[in-house]
Amino acid sequence: MKVKKSEIQLLIAVVGVLLVVVTYFLVYAKFNELSDSMESQNMSLRSQVSTLEVLDQRKADYLAATEKMKTYITGFESRFPADILPEDSIMMVKNMEDATRTYVANISFGTIGEVAYDAQASADNSALAAATADAPADTAAAEADAAVSGTDTTTVTTSPVSTEGTAYGDTHMYEVPLGISIECTYDDFKGLVRYIYNQQERQSIQGVNISYNGDDGKLSGNMNLNTYYLLGTDKVYGEPYIPDMPMGVQTIFGNVN
Repeated sequence: MKVKKSEIQLLIAVVGVLLVVVTYFLVYAKFNELSDSMESQNMSLRSQVSTLEVLDQRKADYLAATEKMKTYITGFESRFPADILPEDSIMMVKNMEDATRTYVANISFGTIGEVAYDAQASADNSALAAATADAPADTAAAEADAAVSGTDTTTVTTSPVSTEGTAYGDTHMYEVPLGISIECTYDDFKGLVRYIYNQQERQSIQGVNISYNGDDGKLSGNMNLNTYYLLGTDKVYGEPYIPDMPMGVQTIFGNVN
């Protein structure tokens, strides 16, 4: 059987078309998919490079802000002890009594409770509002800020001490309520309020109920205080200084020769 030349040419053309189709689907199409994937990765990398460039340009600002925040945290933690035991409260009241010439007749201890974190109170902080006013306007800078804070660019973090998802997630504040009965002059009472306000370790006056005694010209009544401590910091509890004091007598029979 003889095969015509035209049939051979047609067969070669068909085989060529099949090779082109096979090459397209097996090679070129996969190459396009790989090219599209690489282009998508390149776009993502270009975005990351842009973000890193902005971060590098603002490196000094971020380092300064980090040091400022570390200073803030150190100063904040320095105002709270690692724990408050009953003897701490007693010696605190004793020192307050001596420093303000206030007579304290008795002390009552309330139930220790954890202080809940209030995000809204932090949002109302005017210093933080001023700090967030300097946020960058351009998108790349906003993405850089988001990369540092770990949040989306549409999220604004208004609190300087967020305990969720941070290194301070195990830090908790507790309040120790105290009730004291006081007696003092009016001037000494003003000195007592100033003394509490100026203490290095944070204290707060929750309530005062006093009355004036016309016989001796003094004020007497009750004051409710809160003292605070932080758990979860690097601070170590230190025992209060309790001076030696005489206890009892040498002989119950008095001066016996």
